[in-house]
Amino acid sequence: MRFGINIDGGSGFGELLAKIRLARDAGFDSAWLPQSPGGGPRNRSSRGRRHTLFGYDSLTALAVAGQHVDGIELGTNIVPTFPRHPMVLAEQALTLRATYPGPMVLGIGVSHRHAVEEQWGYRYDRTALRMREYLQVLNGLLRTGEVAFDGETVTAHGSLTIPLPEPFPVLVAALGARMIDAAGELSDGAITWMAGHRTLAGHVAPRLAAAAARAGRPAPRLVAMMPICVTGDVAAARERAKRTYLIYRSLPNYRAVLDLEGAEDGADIALLGDEDTVAAQVKRLAEAGVTDLDAMLFGPAEEQAATRALLADLAGSG
Repeated sequence: MRFGINIDGGSGFGELLAKIRLARDAGFDSAWLPQSPGGGPRNRSSRGRRHTLFGYDSLTALAVAGQHVDGIELGTNIVPTFPRHPMVLAEQALTLRATYPGPMVLGIGVSHRHAVEEQWGYRYDRTALRMREYLQVLNGLLRTGEVAFDGETVTAHGSLTIPLPEPFPVLVAALGARMIDAAGELSDGAITWMAGHRTLAGHVAPRLAAAAARAGRPAPRLVAMMPICVTGDVAAARERAKRTYLIYRSLPNYRAVLDLEGAEDGADIALLGDEDTVAAQVKRLAEAGVTDLDAMLFGPAEEQAATRALLADLAGSG
């Protein structure tokens, strides 16, 4: 298993750089930047705050960060597709590829109805078909440098005027069956959030692998973003996780996957406990088919430091 850290934007760009350097120096394989990193985890998340989470553009931020930090994979988790035509996103991703010599991953997803319709004014429908057509355009540009595509949801005609770089992974945020199939058949793997061990082992990993095999693609990456806290007070950590990730139980995409897990909220899927307990939980994820852990650290600074240290040890021993 590869070990990564989810990097929020903090209070400024300098803090973002410092967090990427810290992950690199600690021996983590990857640093993942969400599209909306500005605020980071809250003590309590709610519908009233969900429109205030927007911060740095992740691809632009990583392109700049790559001028100051090397030796670590940089990834987006995730860039929403609805407000970006795939030709535009290809330009952005190829700009990052041109500016950063190290490994990179482009993680994309369809986001959520409240963002797509209430904030951006698009119609949130036919999401699996949209992702399939989006990937066909994106793959054409990134693999051949040109595209001519007329789909039901996407139209794209054009070609690159810059050199075609070495391929880099494209991963899809996927929880439902049709989106997992699209990820396996048309991308390099899937990214999950709010999916626990049972769901990853029994639903996501086998379906993703089957879809990739059906399409004749290599074994896919499965990146599980998980809330993690090494703590001596599990009850307090559970209550904190419940408050911090409260909003996700009300979003339909995550509500469905929490129900599949038999979980009420984020506290039920978080990895919590002492070093041995959390290490055992991480091992179970690897056994379930998770290839990459994207750790969302939460809790007091000393608990986050203990969590970071444990994960760094696990990364070094793997």
